[in-house]
Amino acid sequence: MQLDEEVSLGQFVKQIAALLQQRKVQLPFKNQRPWHLLFYELKSLPVAKGKPKFLDDLRFDWDSPYPKSQELSEFLNALHFTASVSARNPRFDIINVSPEVADRWAKTAAYDDPALRKFLDDAITLAEKEFAAAEG
Repeated sequence: MQLDEEVSLGQFVKQIAALLQQRKVQLPFKNQRPWHLLFYELKSLPVAKGKPKFLDDLRFDWDSPYPKSQELSEFLNALHFTASVSARNPRFDIINVSPEVADRWAKTAAYDDPALRKFLDDAITLAEKEFAAAEG
């Protein structure tokens, strides 16, 4: 992806999901709090080279005990309802991305822009911490 191309919320979520799935990190579905905290933290980061512009427009409300983005919730639910991911585990707790889909999504994360790639790598590190905290 070239520097002048824009990354959307959906593309970024799918890339994070794919890369985390490949690292065997459980992706929460029923408890979306870790996703919201991750994206709130990413939005709160100072302007940095490689930071996707969609984060500036992502809105959060505080009607719950944590910052929550309606747009992010809708996208995560849409992934499940369109069968892009599976959450058919006993209590719909975890998102499962098939290995084929994860590979396809991860390949789109191989950006030409090193700054964007670094931001994604940093986001993956934050996600691993946030999602691990949710498990414990």
